[in-house]
Amino acid sequence: MQNEITQIKELLKRFGYHSQSYNILRNDKSYFYSSSGIDGVIAYVVRANVAMAAGDPVCDPSDIRNFVTEFKQFCKDQKWRCCFQSVTERSKDILAEMGFGMIKIGEEPIFDLEEFSLSGSKFRGLRKNINQAKKQGLSIVEYHPLLKREPEWEKEMEELSAIWQKFKGSGEFAFLIGEPALDNPQERKYFLALLDNKVEAFVVCTPVYTRNGIYFDVMRRQEKTPNGLPQLLFTESFRILKEQGYKMATLGTAPLSYEHTTDSDQSRIIKTALKLAFDRLGYFHRFKPLYKFKRQFGPTSWEGRYLAFSPSRFNPVILYALLKVYDPTSVTEKLLNQINRAWKGINKIKDESVGFIGSTSGSVIKGIKGTSQKAVATTKKTLQKIPGSIKINKYQTEKEE
Repeated sequence: MQNEITQIKELLKRFGYHSQSYNILRNDKSYFYSSSGIDGVIAYVVRANVAMAAGDPVCDPSDIRNFVTEFKQFCKDQKWRCCFQSVTERSKDILAEMGFGMIKIGEEPIFDLEEFSLSGSKFRGLRKNINQAKKQGLSIVEYHPLLKREPEWEKEMEELSAIWQKFKGSGEFAFLIGEPALDNPQERKYFLALLDNKVEAFVVCTPVYTRNGIYFDVMRRQEKTPNGLPQLLFTESFRILKEQGYKMATLGTAPLSYEHTTDSDQSRIIKTALKLAFDRLGYFHRFKPLYKFKRQFGPTSWEGRYLAFSPSRFNPVILYALLKVYDPTSVTEKLLNQINRAWKGINKIKDESVGFIGSTSGSVIKGIKGTSQKAVATTKKTLQKIPGSIKINKYQTEKEE
């Protein structure tokens, strides 16, 4: 196994373009390799007969089409649906040409660290928050556990993670979401916000090899923190990374945010279902402060992220599998039945813009592909029947507003 991980790390260093690609090293994945000699790997997890691949195929861009063709056939042989979660723009176009269904799931803010600056009236409010944090005695440091261990800091970091897990109601997330991993830091970077040498908050970052970049993966903090702490933590981390020669940073995907990009409304009903299910279950509550950060900082660019699936007819079992790979300890098969019942409620809609969406039973039920307000309202009503499985504390979702 260790030899395989070493091999995958080498592939990541050569081809790792996706911001979350480092997390394919987590041990919840299986790995697919080409039988025709293509140099690369596809990391995936199987849930409910859905093979959910983690991000882009890790290979030369010129090999993506042929590599995916092999993986797609492999899934067909196993009688699995074939999905790729959170693919980038460059993979999305290829998969769409290959007949995959495609749903935009969000946008990722990209920061060019060489150009990043907080000067100008645009960032006046941000600078005010940063100055408030500094006046309260906060400081930001990079912690290097492989060089020198700080037992007290690590104890406090573990306590912050325990607080987070308590309100989440289960263990750490999985799949494309990382973990603090203090017991095995490897190439992760840790930035700490200290007050009187005590850890008030920290972020864990992973490398984006081929873009000379850093992905801000995990954030943990006290329930009550000084004003301006998040702003200081991220801007100082950016400054340190810039001094170290990194070119790019990203704060992670903001699910289903469309403020700066245009996208077809053709699949609005499915997008609404995905968004409501994620919101209801609280899966991406951790991204909400990061979404507000991107608006504050003014990223250099925005990049779309997509869910690709084959066969191209969307099936609610995909939604269940998606939730299951991210949170394996909280999501049960009972949820699949609840999702399916909610989905079938859409069948009651009578609308001119009717399309077809596959059901888990294999039959075809009516769904809406257009922009019908009635369709959206009905989707909200039916999906609200899905119970929340995560206890969300108010501070986790509103602290950075």
